[in-house]
Order: sequence, then C-alpha cells, then structure tokens
Amino acid sequence: MILEMLTVGPFQENCYIIGDEGSGLGAIIDPGDEAARIALAAERTELDVVQIILTHTHVDHVGAVAQLKEEYACPVLAHAEAEPMLKQVPVQAMMMGLKFGQVPTIDRHIEDEEVLEVGGLQLRSLYTPGHAPGHLAFYVEDEGIVISGDALFAGSVGRVDLPGGNAEVLIKSIRERLLILPDETRVYPGHGPETTIGDEKAHNPFLQGGGLL
Repeated sequence: MILEMLTVGPFQENCYIIGDEGSGLGAIIDPGDEAARIALAAERTELDVVQIILTHTHVDHVGAVAQLKEEYACPVLAHAEAEPMLKQVPVQAMMMGLKFGQVPTIDRHIEDEEVLEVGGLQLRSLYTPGHAPGHLAFYVEDEGIVISGDALFAGSVGRVDLPGGNAEVLIKSIRERLLILPDETRVYPGHGPETTIGDEKAHNPFLQGGGLL
C-alpha cells in the first residue's frame, strides 16, 4: 500500500493519496485545497488516480476537488446525504472570509458498508454522521488503518456546531463504528496527527464517561 498525507489550506486539512503498488492504481481522499501540490504529490507516487473520495463535503475538504477531477478525468464519490451541502460551500467560504472557485459535482454515491476497490486495496465505508451529513470513514482492514475524516481525531472529536452537526449522533457513530475496530488500528484523521483506536479508547477525553463534554 502507498499512503501519502498532505496537510493543505488555511484549515490545515489532511488530504490522503492512497494506492495499490501492484496495480499502480490510486485514489485521492478529501482534496481540500492546493490542487497543484496534491497533483504533484500524486505524480511522485506514480499512481494512476482513478477516484476522488470524500469523507464529507465541508468547505475545507472539497476545495481542490473540481480541479483534480478535471486533471484526472475521474469520478468523485461521496455519500448521498453529503451532496446537498456542496451547494452551500460558497456560502461557507464567504462566512470564513474566503473565496471558493468551481463547486464540484458528485458522480456516484457510496453506501454504508460498501467496499471500494482501488486496485488490490479494499476500502470499506463506515457511515459516521454527527460532524456532517453523510460523513463516512474508510477502513482498510488488510492494512490495519482507518481514514476517519472529521469524526475522530487524536485526543478529540469533530465539532458539532456547524449545520447538520449533532453531538449525540457523533458520539454514537464513533462508539459503534470506529471504537469497535481493533485497538492497533491506525487512525488517519482529517486534521492533526495520526493516532490509534486503542489510544483514543483509553485517553480521548470526549469519549470518557457520558460522551461529548
């Protein structure tokens, strides 16, 4: 497996390039900004990018989607519930004092527990709403990793004060879909450093006791 992380844009969002060395096929997950830099990193991996996959559609996770979709002529995949929020992305950007270019389109919807194939890699989608509508995490069981989007971070969880956020739903998603993974599973989040499921179960203050503080 090839896995490259780039931290991009003013929100320091983690974009991932993931691929299968055997087939040479790859995907870009959450290209939030800096399309040229992401494309250059993808070129260095020598992967043939065949999909753009979104955990959710907040502005900081989709800023480079349209440019990269054109660059690679590949489909964009996301959960159906995440699609309506794309229409709000320019407003999200404006509220944060940013400009947003072309609003991307989604070509295919991902279902919960769907297995996405990237060459020989299998990414199983885990429906994890609460931070955003239609939020998904992606579990690569054979490699012992999960790309958690903005559901679970090292020592924290996703914010719930944005449209579509719900604290109770988020904690339920994390407990029922992520914390059941093996403790040694490496967690690659949408912001900040990687962690493990075991570390978050033991030390994440938002997951102790009654849930979100």
